[in-house]
Amino acid sequence: MKLLEEMQAAAFQIITYSGEARSSYVEAIRTARAGEIDEAREIIKTGERSYNKIHKVHASFVQREASGESLPFSLILMHAEDQMLTTETLKIMASEMVEMCAVFLTNGKKAE
Repeated sequence: MKLLEEMQAAAFQIITYSGEARSSYVEAIRTARAGEIDEAREIIKTGERSYNKIHKVHASFVQREASGESLPFSLILMHAEDQMLTTETLKIMASEMVEMCAVFLTNGKKAE
């Protein structure tokens, strides 16, 4: 497989895993809002498993370039990286919102 084709296939993996993770994070927020905090925390963990797959795929290309390999520019990979960063932001926000819901449900007492 040519390098550009390999990069594009990896980019589509990143986009797919990002979508899976984002869906989990949004579901976690909605679940927490419904008062199911423990379930929401488990859904966050599901999202993190998808998110970790993103890093495995992405890190392989970062390591290759860092070791001196010249990688071609790919708009698809750039889009995938954008999706990855957006997902990371949503991951942080979803985790915080789940914990914020936990505080609200305990009438302001510190969350576990």
